Amino acid sequence: MRVQAVLDNLEGGDAAVIRGRSGIAVAAGVLGLALVASGCYSSQVTTRRVTVSRGEAAQPTVSDSSLDSSPGAAIATSGASMGPAPSTRTGEAGVGSAPGGATDVGLTANTIKIGYVGDFSGQARAFFGPALDTLNAYIADINSRGGIHGRKARLVYYSANYQSPDQVLSAVRRLVEQDKVFVVVMLVSLDVSAGPAVAYLNEKGVPCLGCRSSAQTDLALGPSNFVTQIDPASHGEILGGFVAKRLNKKYMAVGYCESANDKNLAMLAAASFERHGGKVVDKRSIGNCTQTSMESPVAAWYSTVPRPDVLMIIDPIGMAEGTAAARRMGWNVQVTGRSGWFQLVLDIGGSQTEGLIATTEGYACPGYQSPQWNRFRQVLKAYYPDRKEEEITVEAWSSLGLLEEAARRAGPNLTRRGLVQAVEGMSGFDDGMGPKFAFGPGRHWGRSSTGFYMIHNQAFVKATPEDFFTVDDL
Repeated sequence: MRVQAVLDNLEGGDAAVIRGRSGIAVAAGVLGLALVASGCYSSQVTTRRVTVSRGEAAQPTVSDSSLDSSPGAAIATSGASMGPAPSTRTGEAGVGSAPGGATDVGLTANTIKIGYVGDFSGQARAFFGPALDTLNAYIADINSRGGIHGRKARLVYYSANYQSPDQVLSAVRRLVEQDKVFVVVMLVSLDVSAGPAVAYLNEKGVPCLGCRSSAQTDLALGPSNFVTQIDPASHGEILGGFVAKRLNKKYMAVGYCESANDKNLAMLAAASFERHGGKVVDKRSIGNCTQTSMESPVAAWYSTVPRPDVLMIIDPIGMAEGTAAARRMGWNVQVTGRSGWFQLVLDIGGSQTEGLIATTEGYACPGYQSPQWNRFRQVLKAYYPDRKEEEITVEAWSSLGLLEEAARRAGPNLTRRGLVQAVEGMSGFDDGMGPKFAFGPGRHWGRSSTGFYMIHNQAFVKATPEDFFTVDDL
């Protein structure tokens, strides 16, 4: 993601607010939803205000402006920017009693402490902000339902530069060693810089749900980290076969970022494309995807003989900018790749991204209908009305959903090891956010099939009749 480089031209929304230098807190109205025993939402709502500090040195936090005494009324969180002398502002939801008491680090009889690291230092918040908001909404919702075995969830988070492995590791170490969190979630959005942090969490035995590092070919290679996305082998086979068989493309050029995972996925997809009758006319690195322009690779591909009829770019922002670069050349070529289902892609490419088709990386497609997905929409809209369905919000919801289900399966006497074993036993579990999970001992990838979306009229829509595309559909 080239967040720092590409957001300068965005107008409106978060990016416009973030550009301000005053650092004045902006208040947004949200609704707190209560659940009745049947699991249906009641009509009773409680108004809350979410205050987020914005500016060049943003220190986001969530605070309450009109609390009442109802359990779970507050969104529980902490926040601080990484710096030489960081401060942590902490808030907790209402707490109740829990059977079994504290059984591991990060647990009390009343609370379960969850850690998260994102990048909220100015413009990058336009990408990481939706993930944080979704985590807060889920935590507020689960606490309104009594928590997990009576324990209310509490989120502790820090801001670290998404391009800095040292800062990400420092933030994760602080979560583990000082804040004593039980579990970490959603390092997937920092995967380019998360390598040392992932290794550290595995060394310490701290579960990380929604945790990966692009420095690894197998992003989920570790005893305590899990990914709710599709595994690389299935992803590459489906992606390459889909382009050859469903899109009927014959000649493909492939571009990938300088990371072990992206290169691996590109090679797997290219091999699958050729197994299904296509020919790969060029494979090349497009450099550091946080800085590289797509103009030069697209121009080179345009001059390739035979000219490719599809460009596969293994990077969300690269897909958007690659499509736009081709359109500027008057080249109406099909562009595809791994997920670019982010509002940023539309903000960057605008109408020039029309027709782009890519995977959802193991999740359902935009507009999907399931009880869990509908609940995700309802809760997110209630707390953060401006947030949309996109991969980053779906992934945040799915990561906490995995935590909730695994913790319930592990029982009230919860331990980190017990949580890991519970996740490994969740093969075939349907979380309603994508295909059924395929976890198991030694398999820490969540899914083996995926959806495909398309950009049409500057919106994300489902691209296939199937909700979930499998190898068998090729």
